[in-house]
Parts: sequence; structure tokens; C-alpha cells
Amino acid sequence: MSNSLKLPIQRGFGITDRVDKWWTEPFWMAFALTLTLVYTTFRVTLWDGEIQYDNHRVTSPIFSPDVIHLFDLKTPNWMNSALLILWIPFGFRGTCYYMRRVYHRVFFQNPTACVVSKPEINYRIGYKGETGLFILNNIHRYMLYLAIIILSMKIFDVYHTMHFFNGTEKEGFGISVGTVVLAVESILLLMYVGSCHAFRHLFGGSMNQWRGGISGIMGGIYIKISNINVDHSFWFWTSLGMVFIGDLFVWAVAEGIIPDPYIIII
Repeated sequence: MSNSLKLPIQRGFGITDRVDKWWTEPFWMAFALTLTLVYTTFRVTLWDGEIQYDNHRVTSPIFSPDVIHLFDLKTPNWMNSALLILWIPFGFRGTCYYMRRVYHRVFFQNPTACVVSKPEINYRIGYKGETGLFILNNIHRYMLYLAIIILSMKIFDVYHTMHFFNGTEKEGFGISVGTVVLAVESILLLMYVGSCHAFRHLFGGSMNQWRGGISGIMGGIYIKISNINVDHSFWFWTSLGMVFIGDLFVWAVAEGIIPDPYIIII
């Protein structure tokens, strides 16, 4: 005989005995994700005119890496770098373990929240985990490798912002506000990728024991990443938000709305 007990929940969307404002977090998560999807769609299809400034010195995080410019690709006029590379960060974030929790709750309502009744249709359909359509989530570890490549190129973008030119003459090496904006975005992305569950598994997930030597080093790295992994959701949202803050900054500078002050170091 099973010793499990069924939770005393009545069926019906949102029915619960909880007295806290449990709906606040799902609501804002849904709002933020919907806003980012709508903004990104319009930005890469209709508002893609100004994606960099100062002769490609600073490029918008949404369109970075600007592979069309970097590799001098011959593309149709309507094509831009975001349309070529966004499937990688979208694929990585979309299959992220934390992201799965978010969209199952806010969009599919399966479950709605802890000890909160979900829509009746979800009881009939049931939860099949990473099977059926969601079997695609199993590509997350492979999207991680591609995300690391994109992150490396973004870090190079930060270095690129530090080279200043006056026309065709090199003015010097320095730092601008744009450098700081892209650097913060890259650091947050580094923390998000570095705290990833799949990234942690690369170092210690397949080991049964850490006895010293290489396995001991790998185990130590695994523990360090586990400490960062605790705040994975924080790095998810801050890195995502900084992508759009960076895009708005670059767009505003490119349109001449705000300046990008800088100092020459060398």
C-alpha cells in the first residue's frame, strides 16, 4: 500500500488555500517574457536600422556578434545579424532548466504554482515531462556549447569598443560608457552561463567520487559552480534585462539622442 497522501486541493483554475499573493511572481514573469519577445520581434524585423555606431565600434547586444560585418557576408538587404544568430541564445535560454519552470507556470499553467489548482484541461492532458514536444529541451547541453562561442565573441566585442578612431586615424585605446554597458552585459551573461546546470555537469556531474588529482580539481570546480548555481534565476533575469538596456543605449547613441562620453588611456 502506498503511503503517499493527496494534497487537499479543489479543482478549478487558481483555486487555493494560500493567503499570500502567489500570483505576483508568475504575473511579472509572464509580463517580462512577453515584453522581451514582442520587443525583439519588432527590433529585428522593423527597427533594425541602427544597430551600431562609431564604425561598428559598439554593437547592440541583440545583434551581437555582428557576423555579417565580421565575416563580410553577402546577404539580402532585409537580413541582419540577429536573424542569423538569435536562435542560439533563444535556444539556450528556452531549454534552460529554470526557464522550463517559468514557462510551464506562466504560459502553460502546469502547474500554476505550488498548491494552486491548474486549469481543468491540464488535469486531462497530464504532465509528460520532457517527452512529446518538450523532448526538444534535451538539446540544452548542446546549446550550451554554442552559447559559450557566442559569449566569447561578445567578450571580444567589449575589447573592440576600446579602440577609438578619428576618421581613418587611430585615436587611441580607452573606455567609453558603451564599453561599460557591454562589459556589464557580458559579465552578467558569463554568470548566467557559468551558473547553468548543464555547465556544472561538465565538471563533476558524471563522477561518482572526487579522490584527488584531476577528479579532485573537477570536484572543486563543481562545488564552486554549485555555489553560483544557487542564484541562477537572478543571473537569468539580470542578463536578459541588460541585453535590452544595452540595445536601447546603443540605439539612442546611434540616433544622436544621447552621447557616449569616453576617455583615452593610451
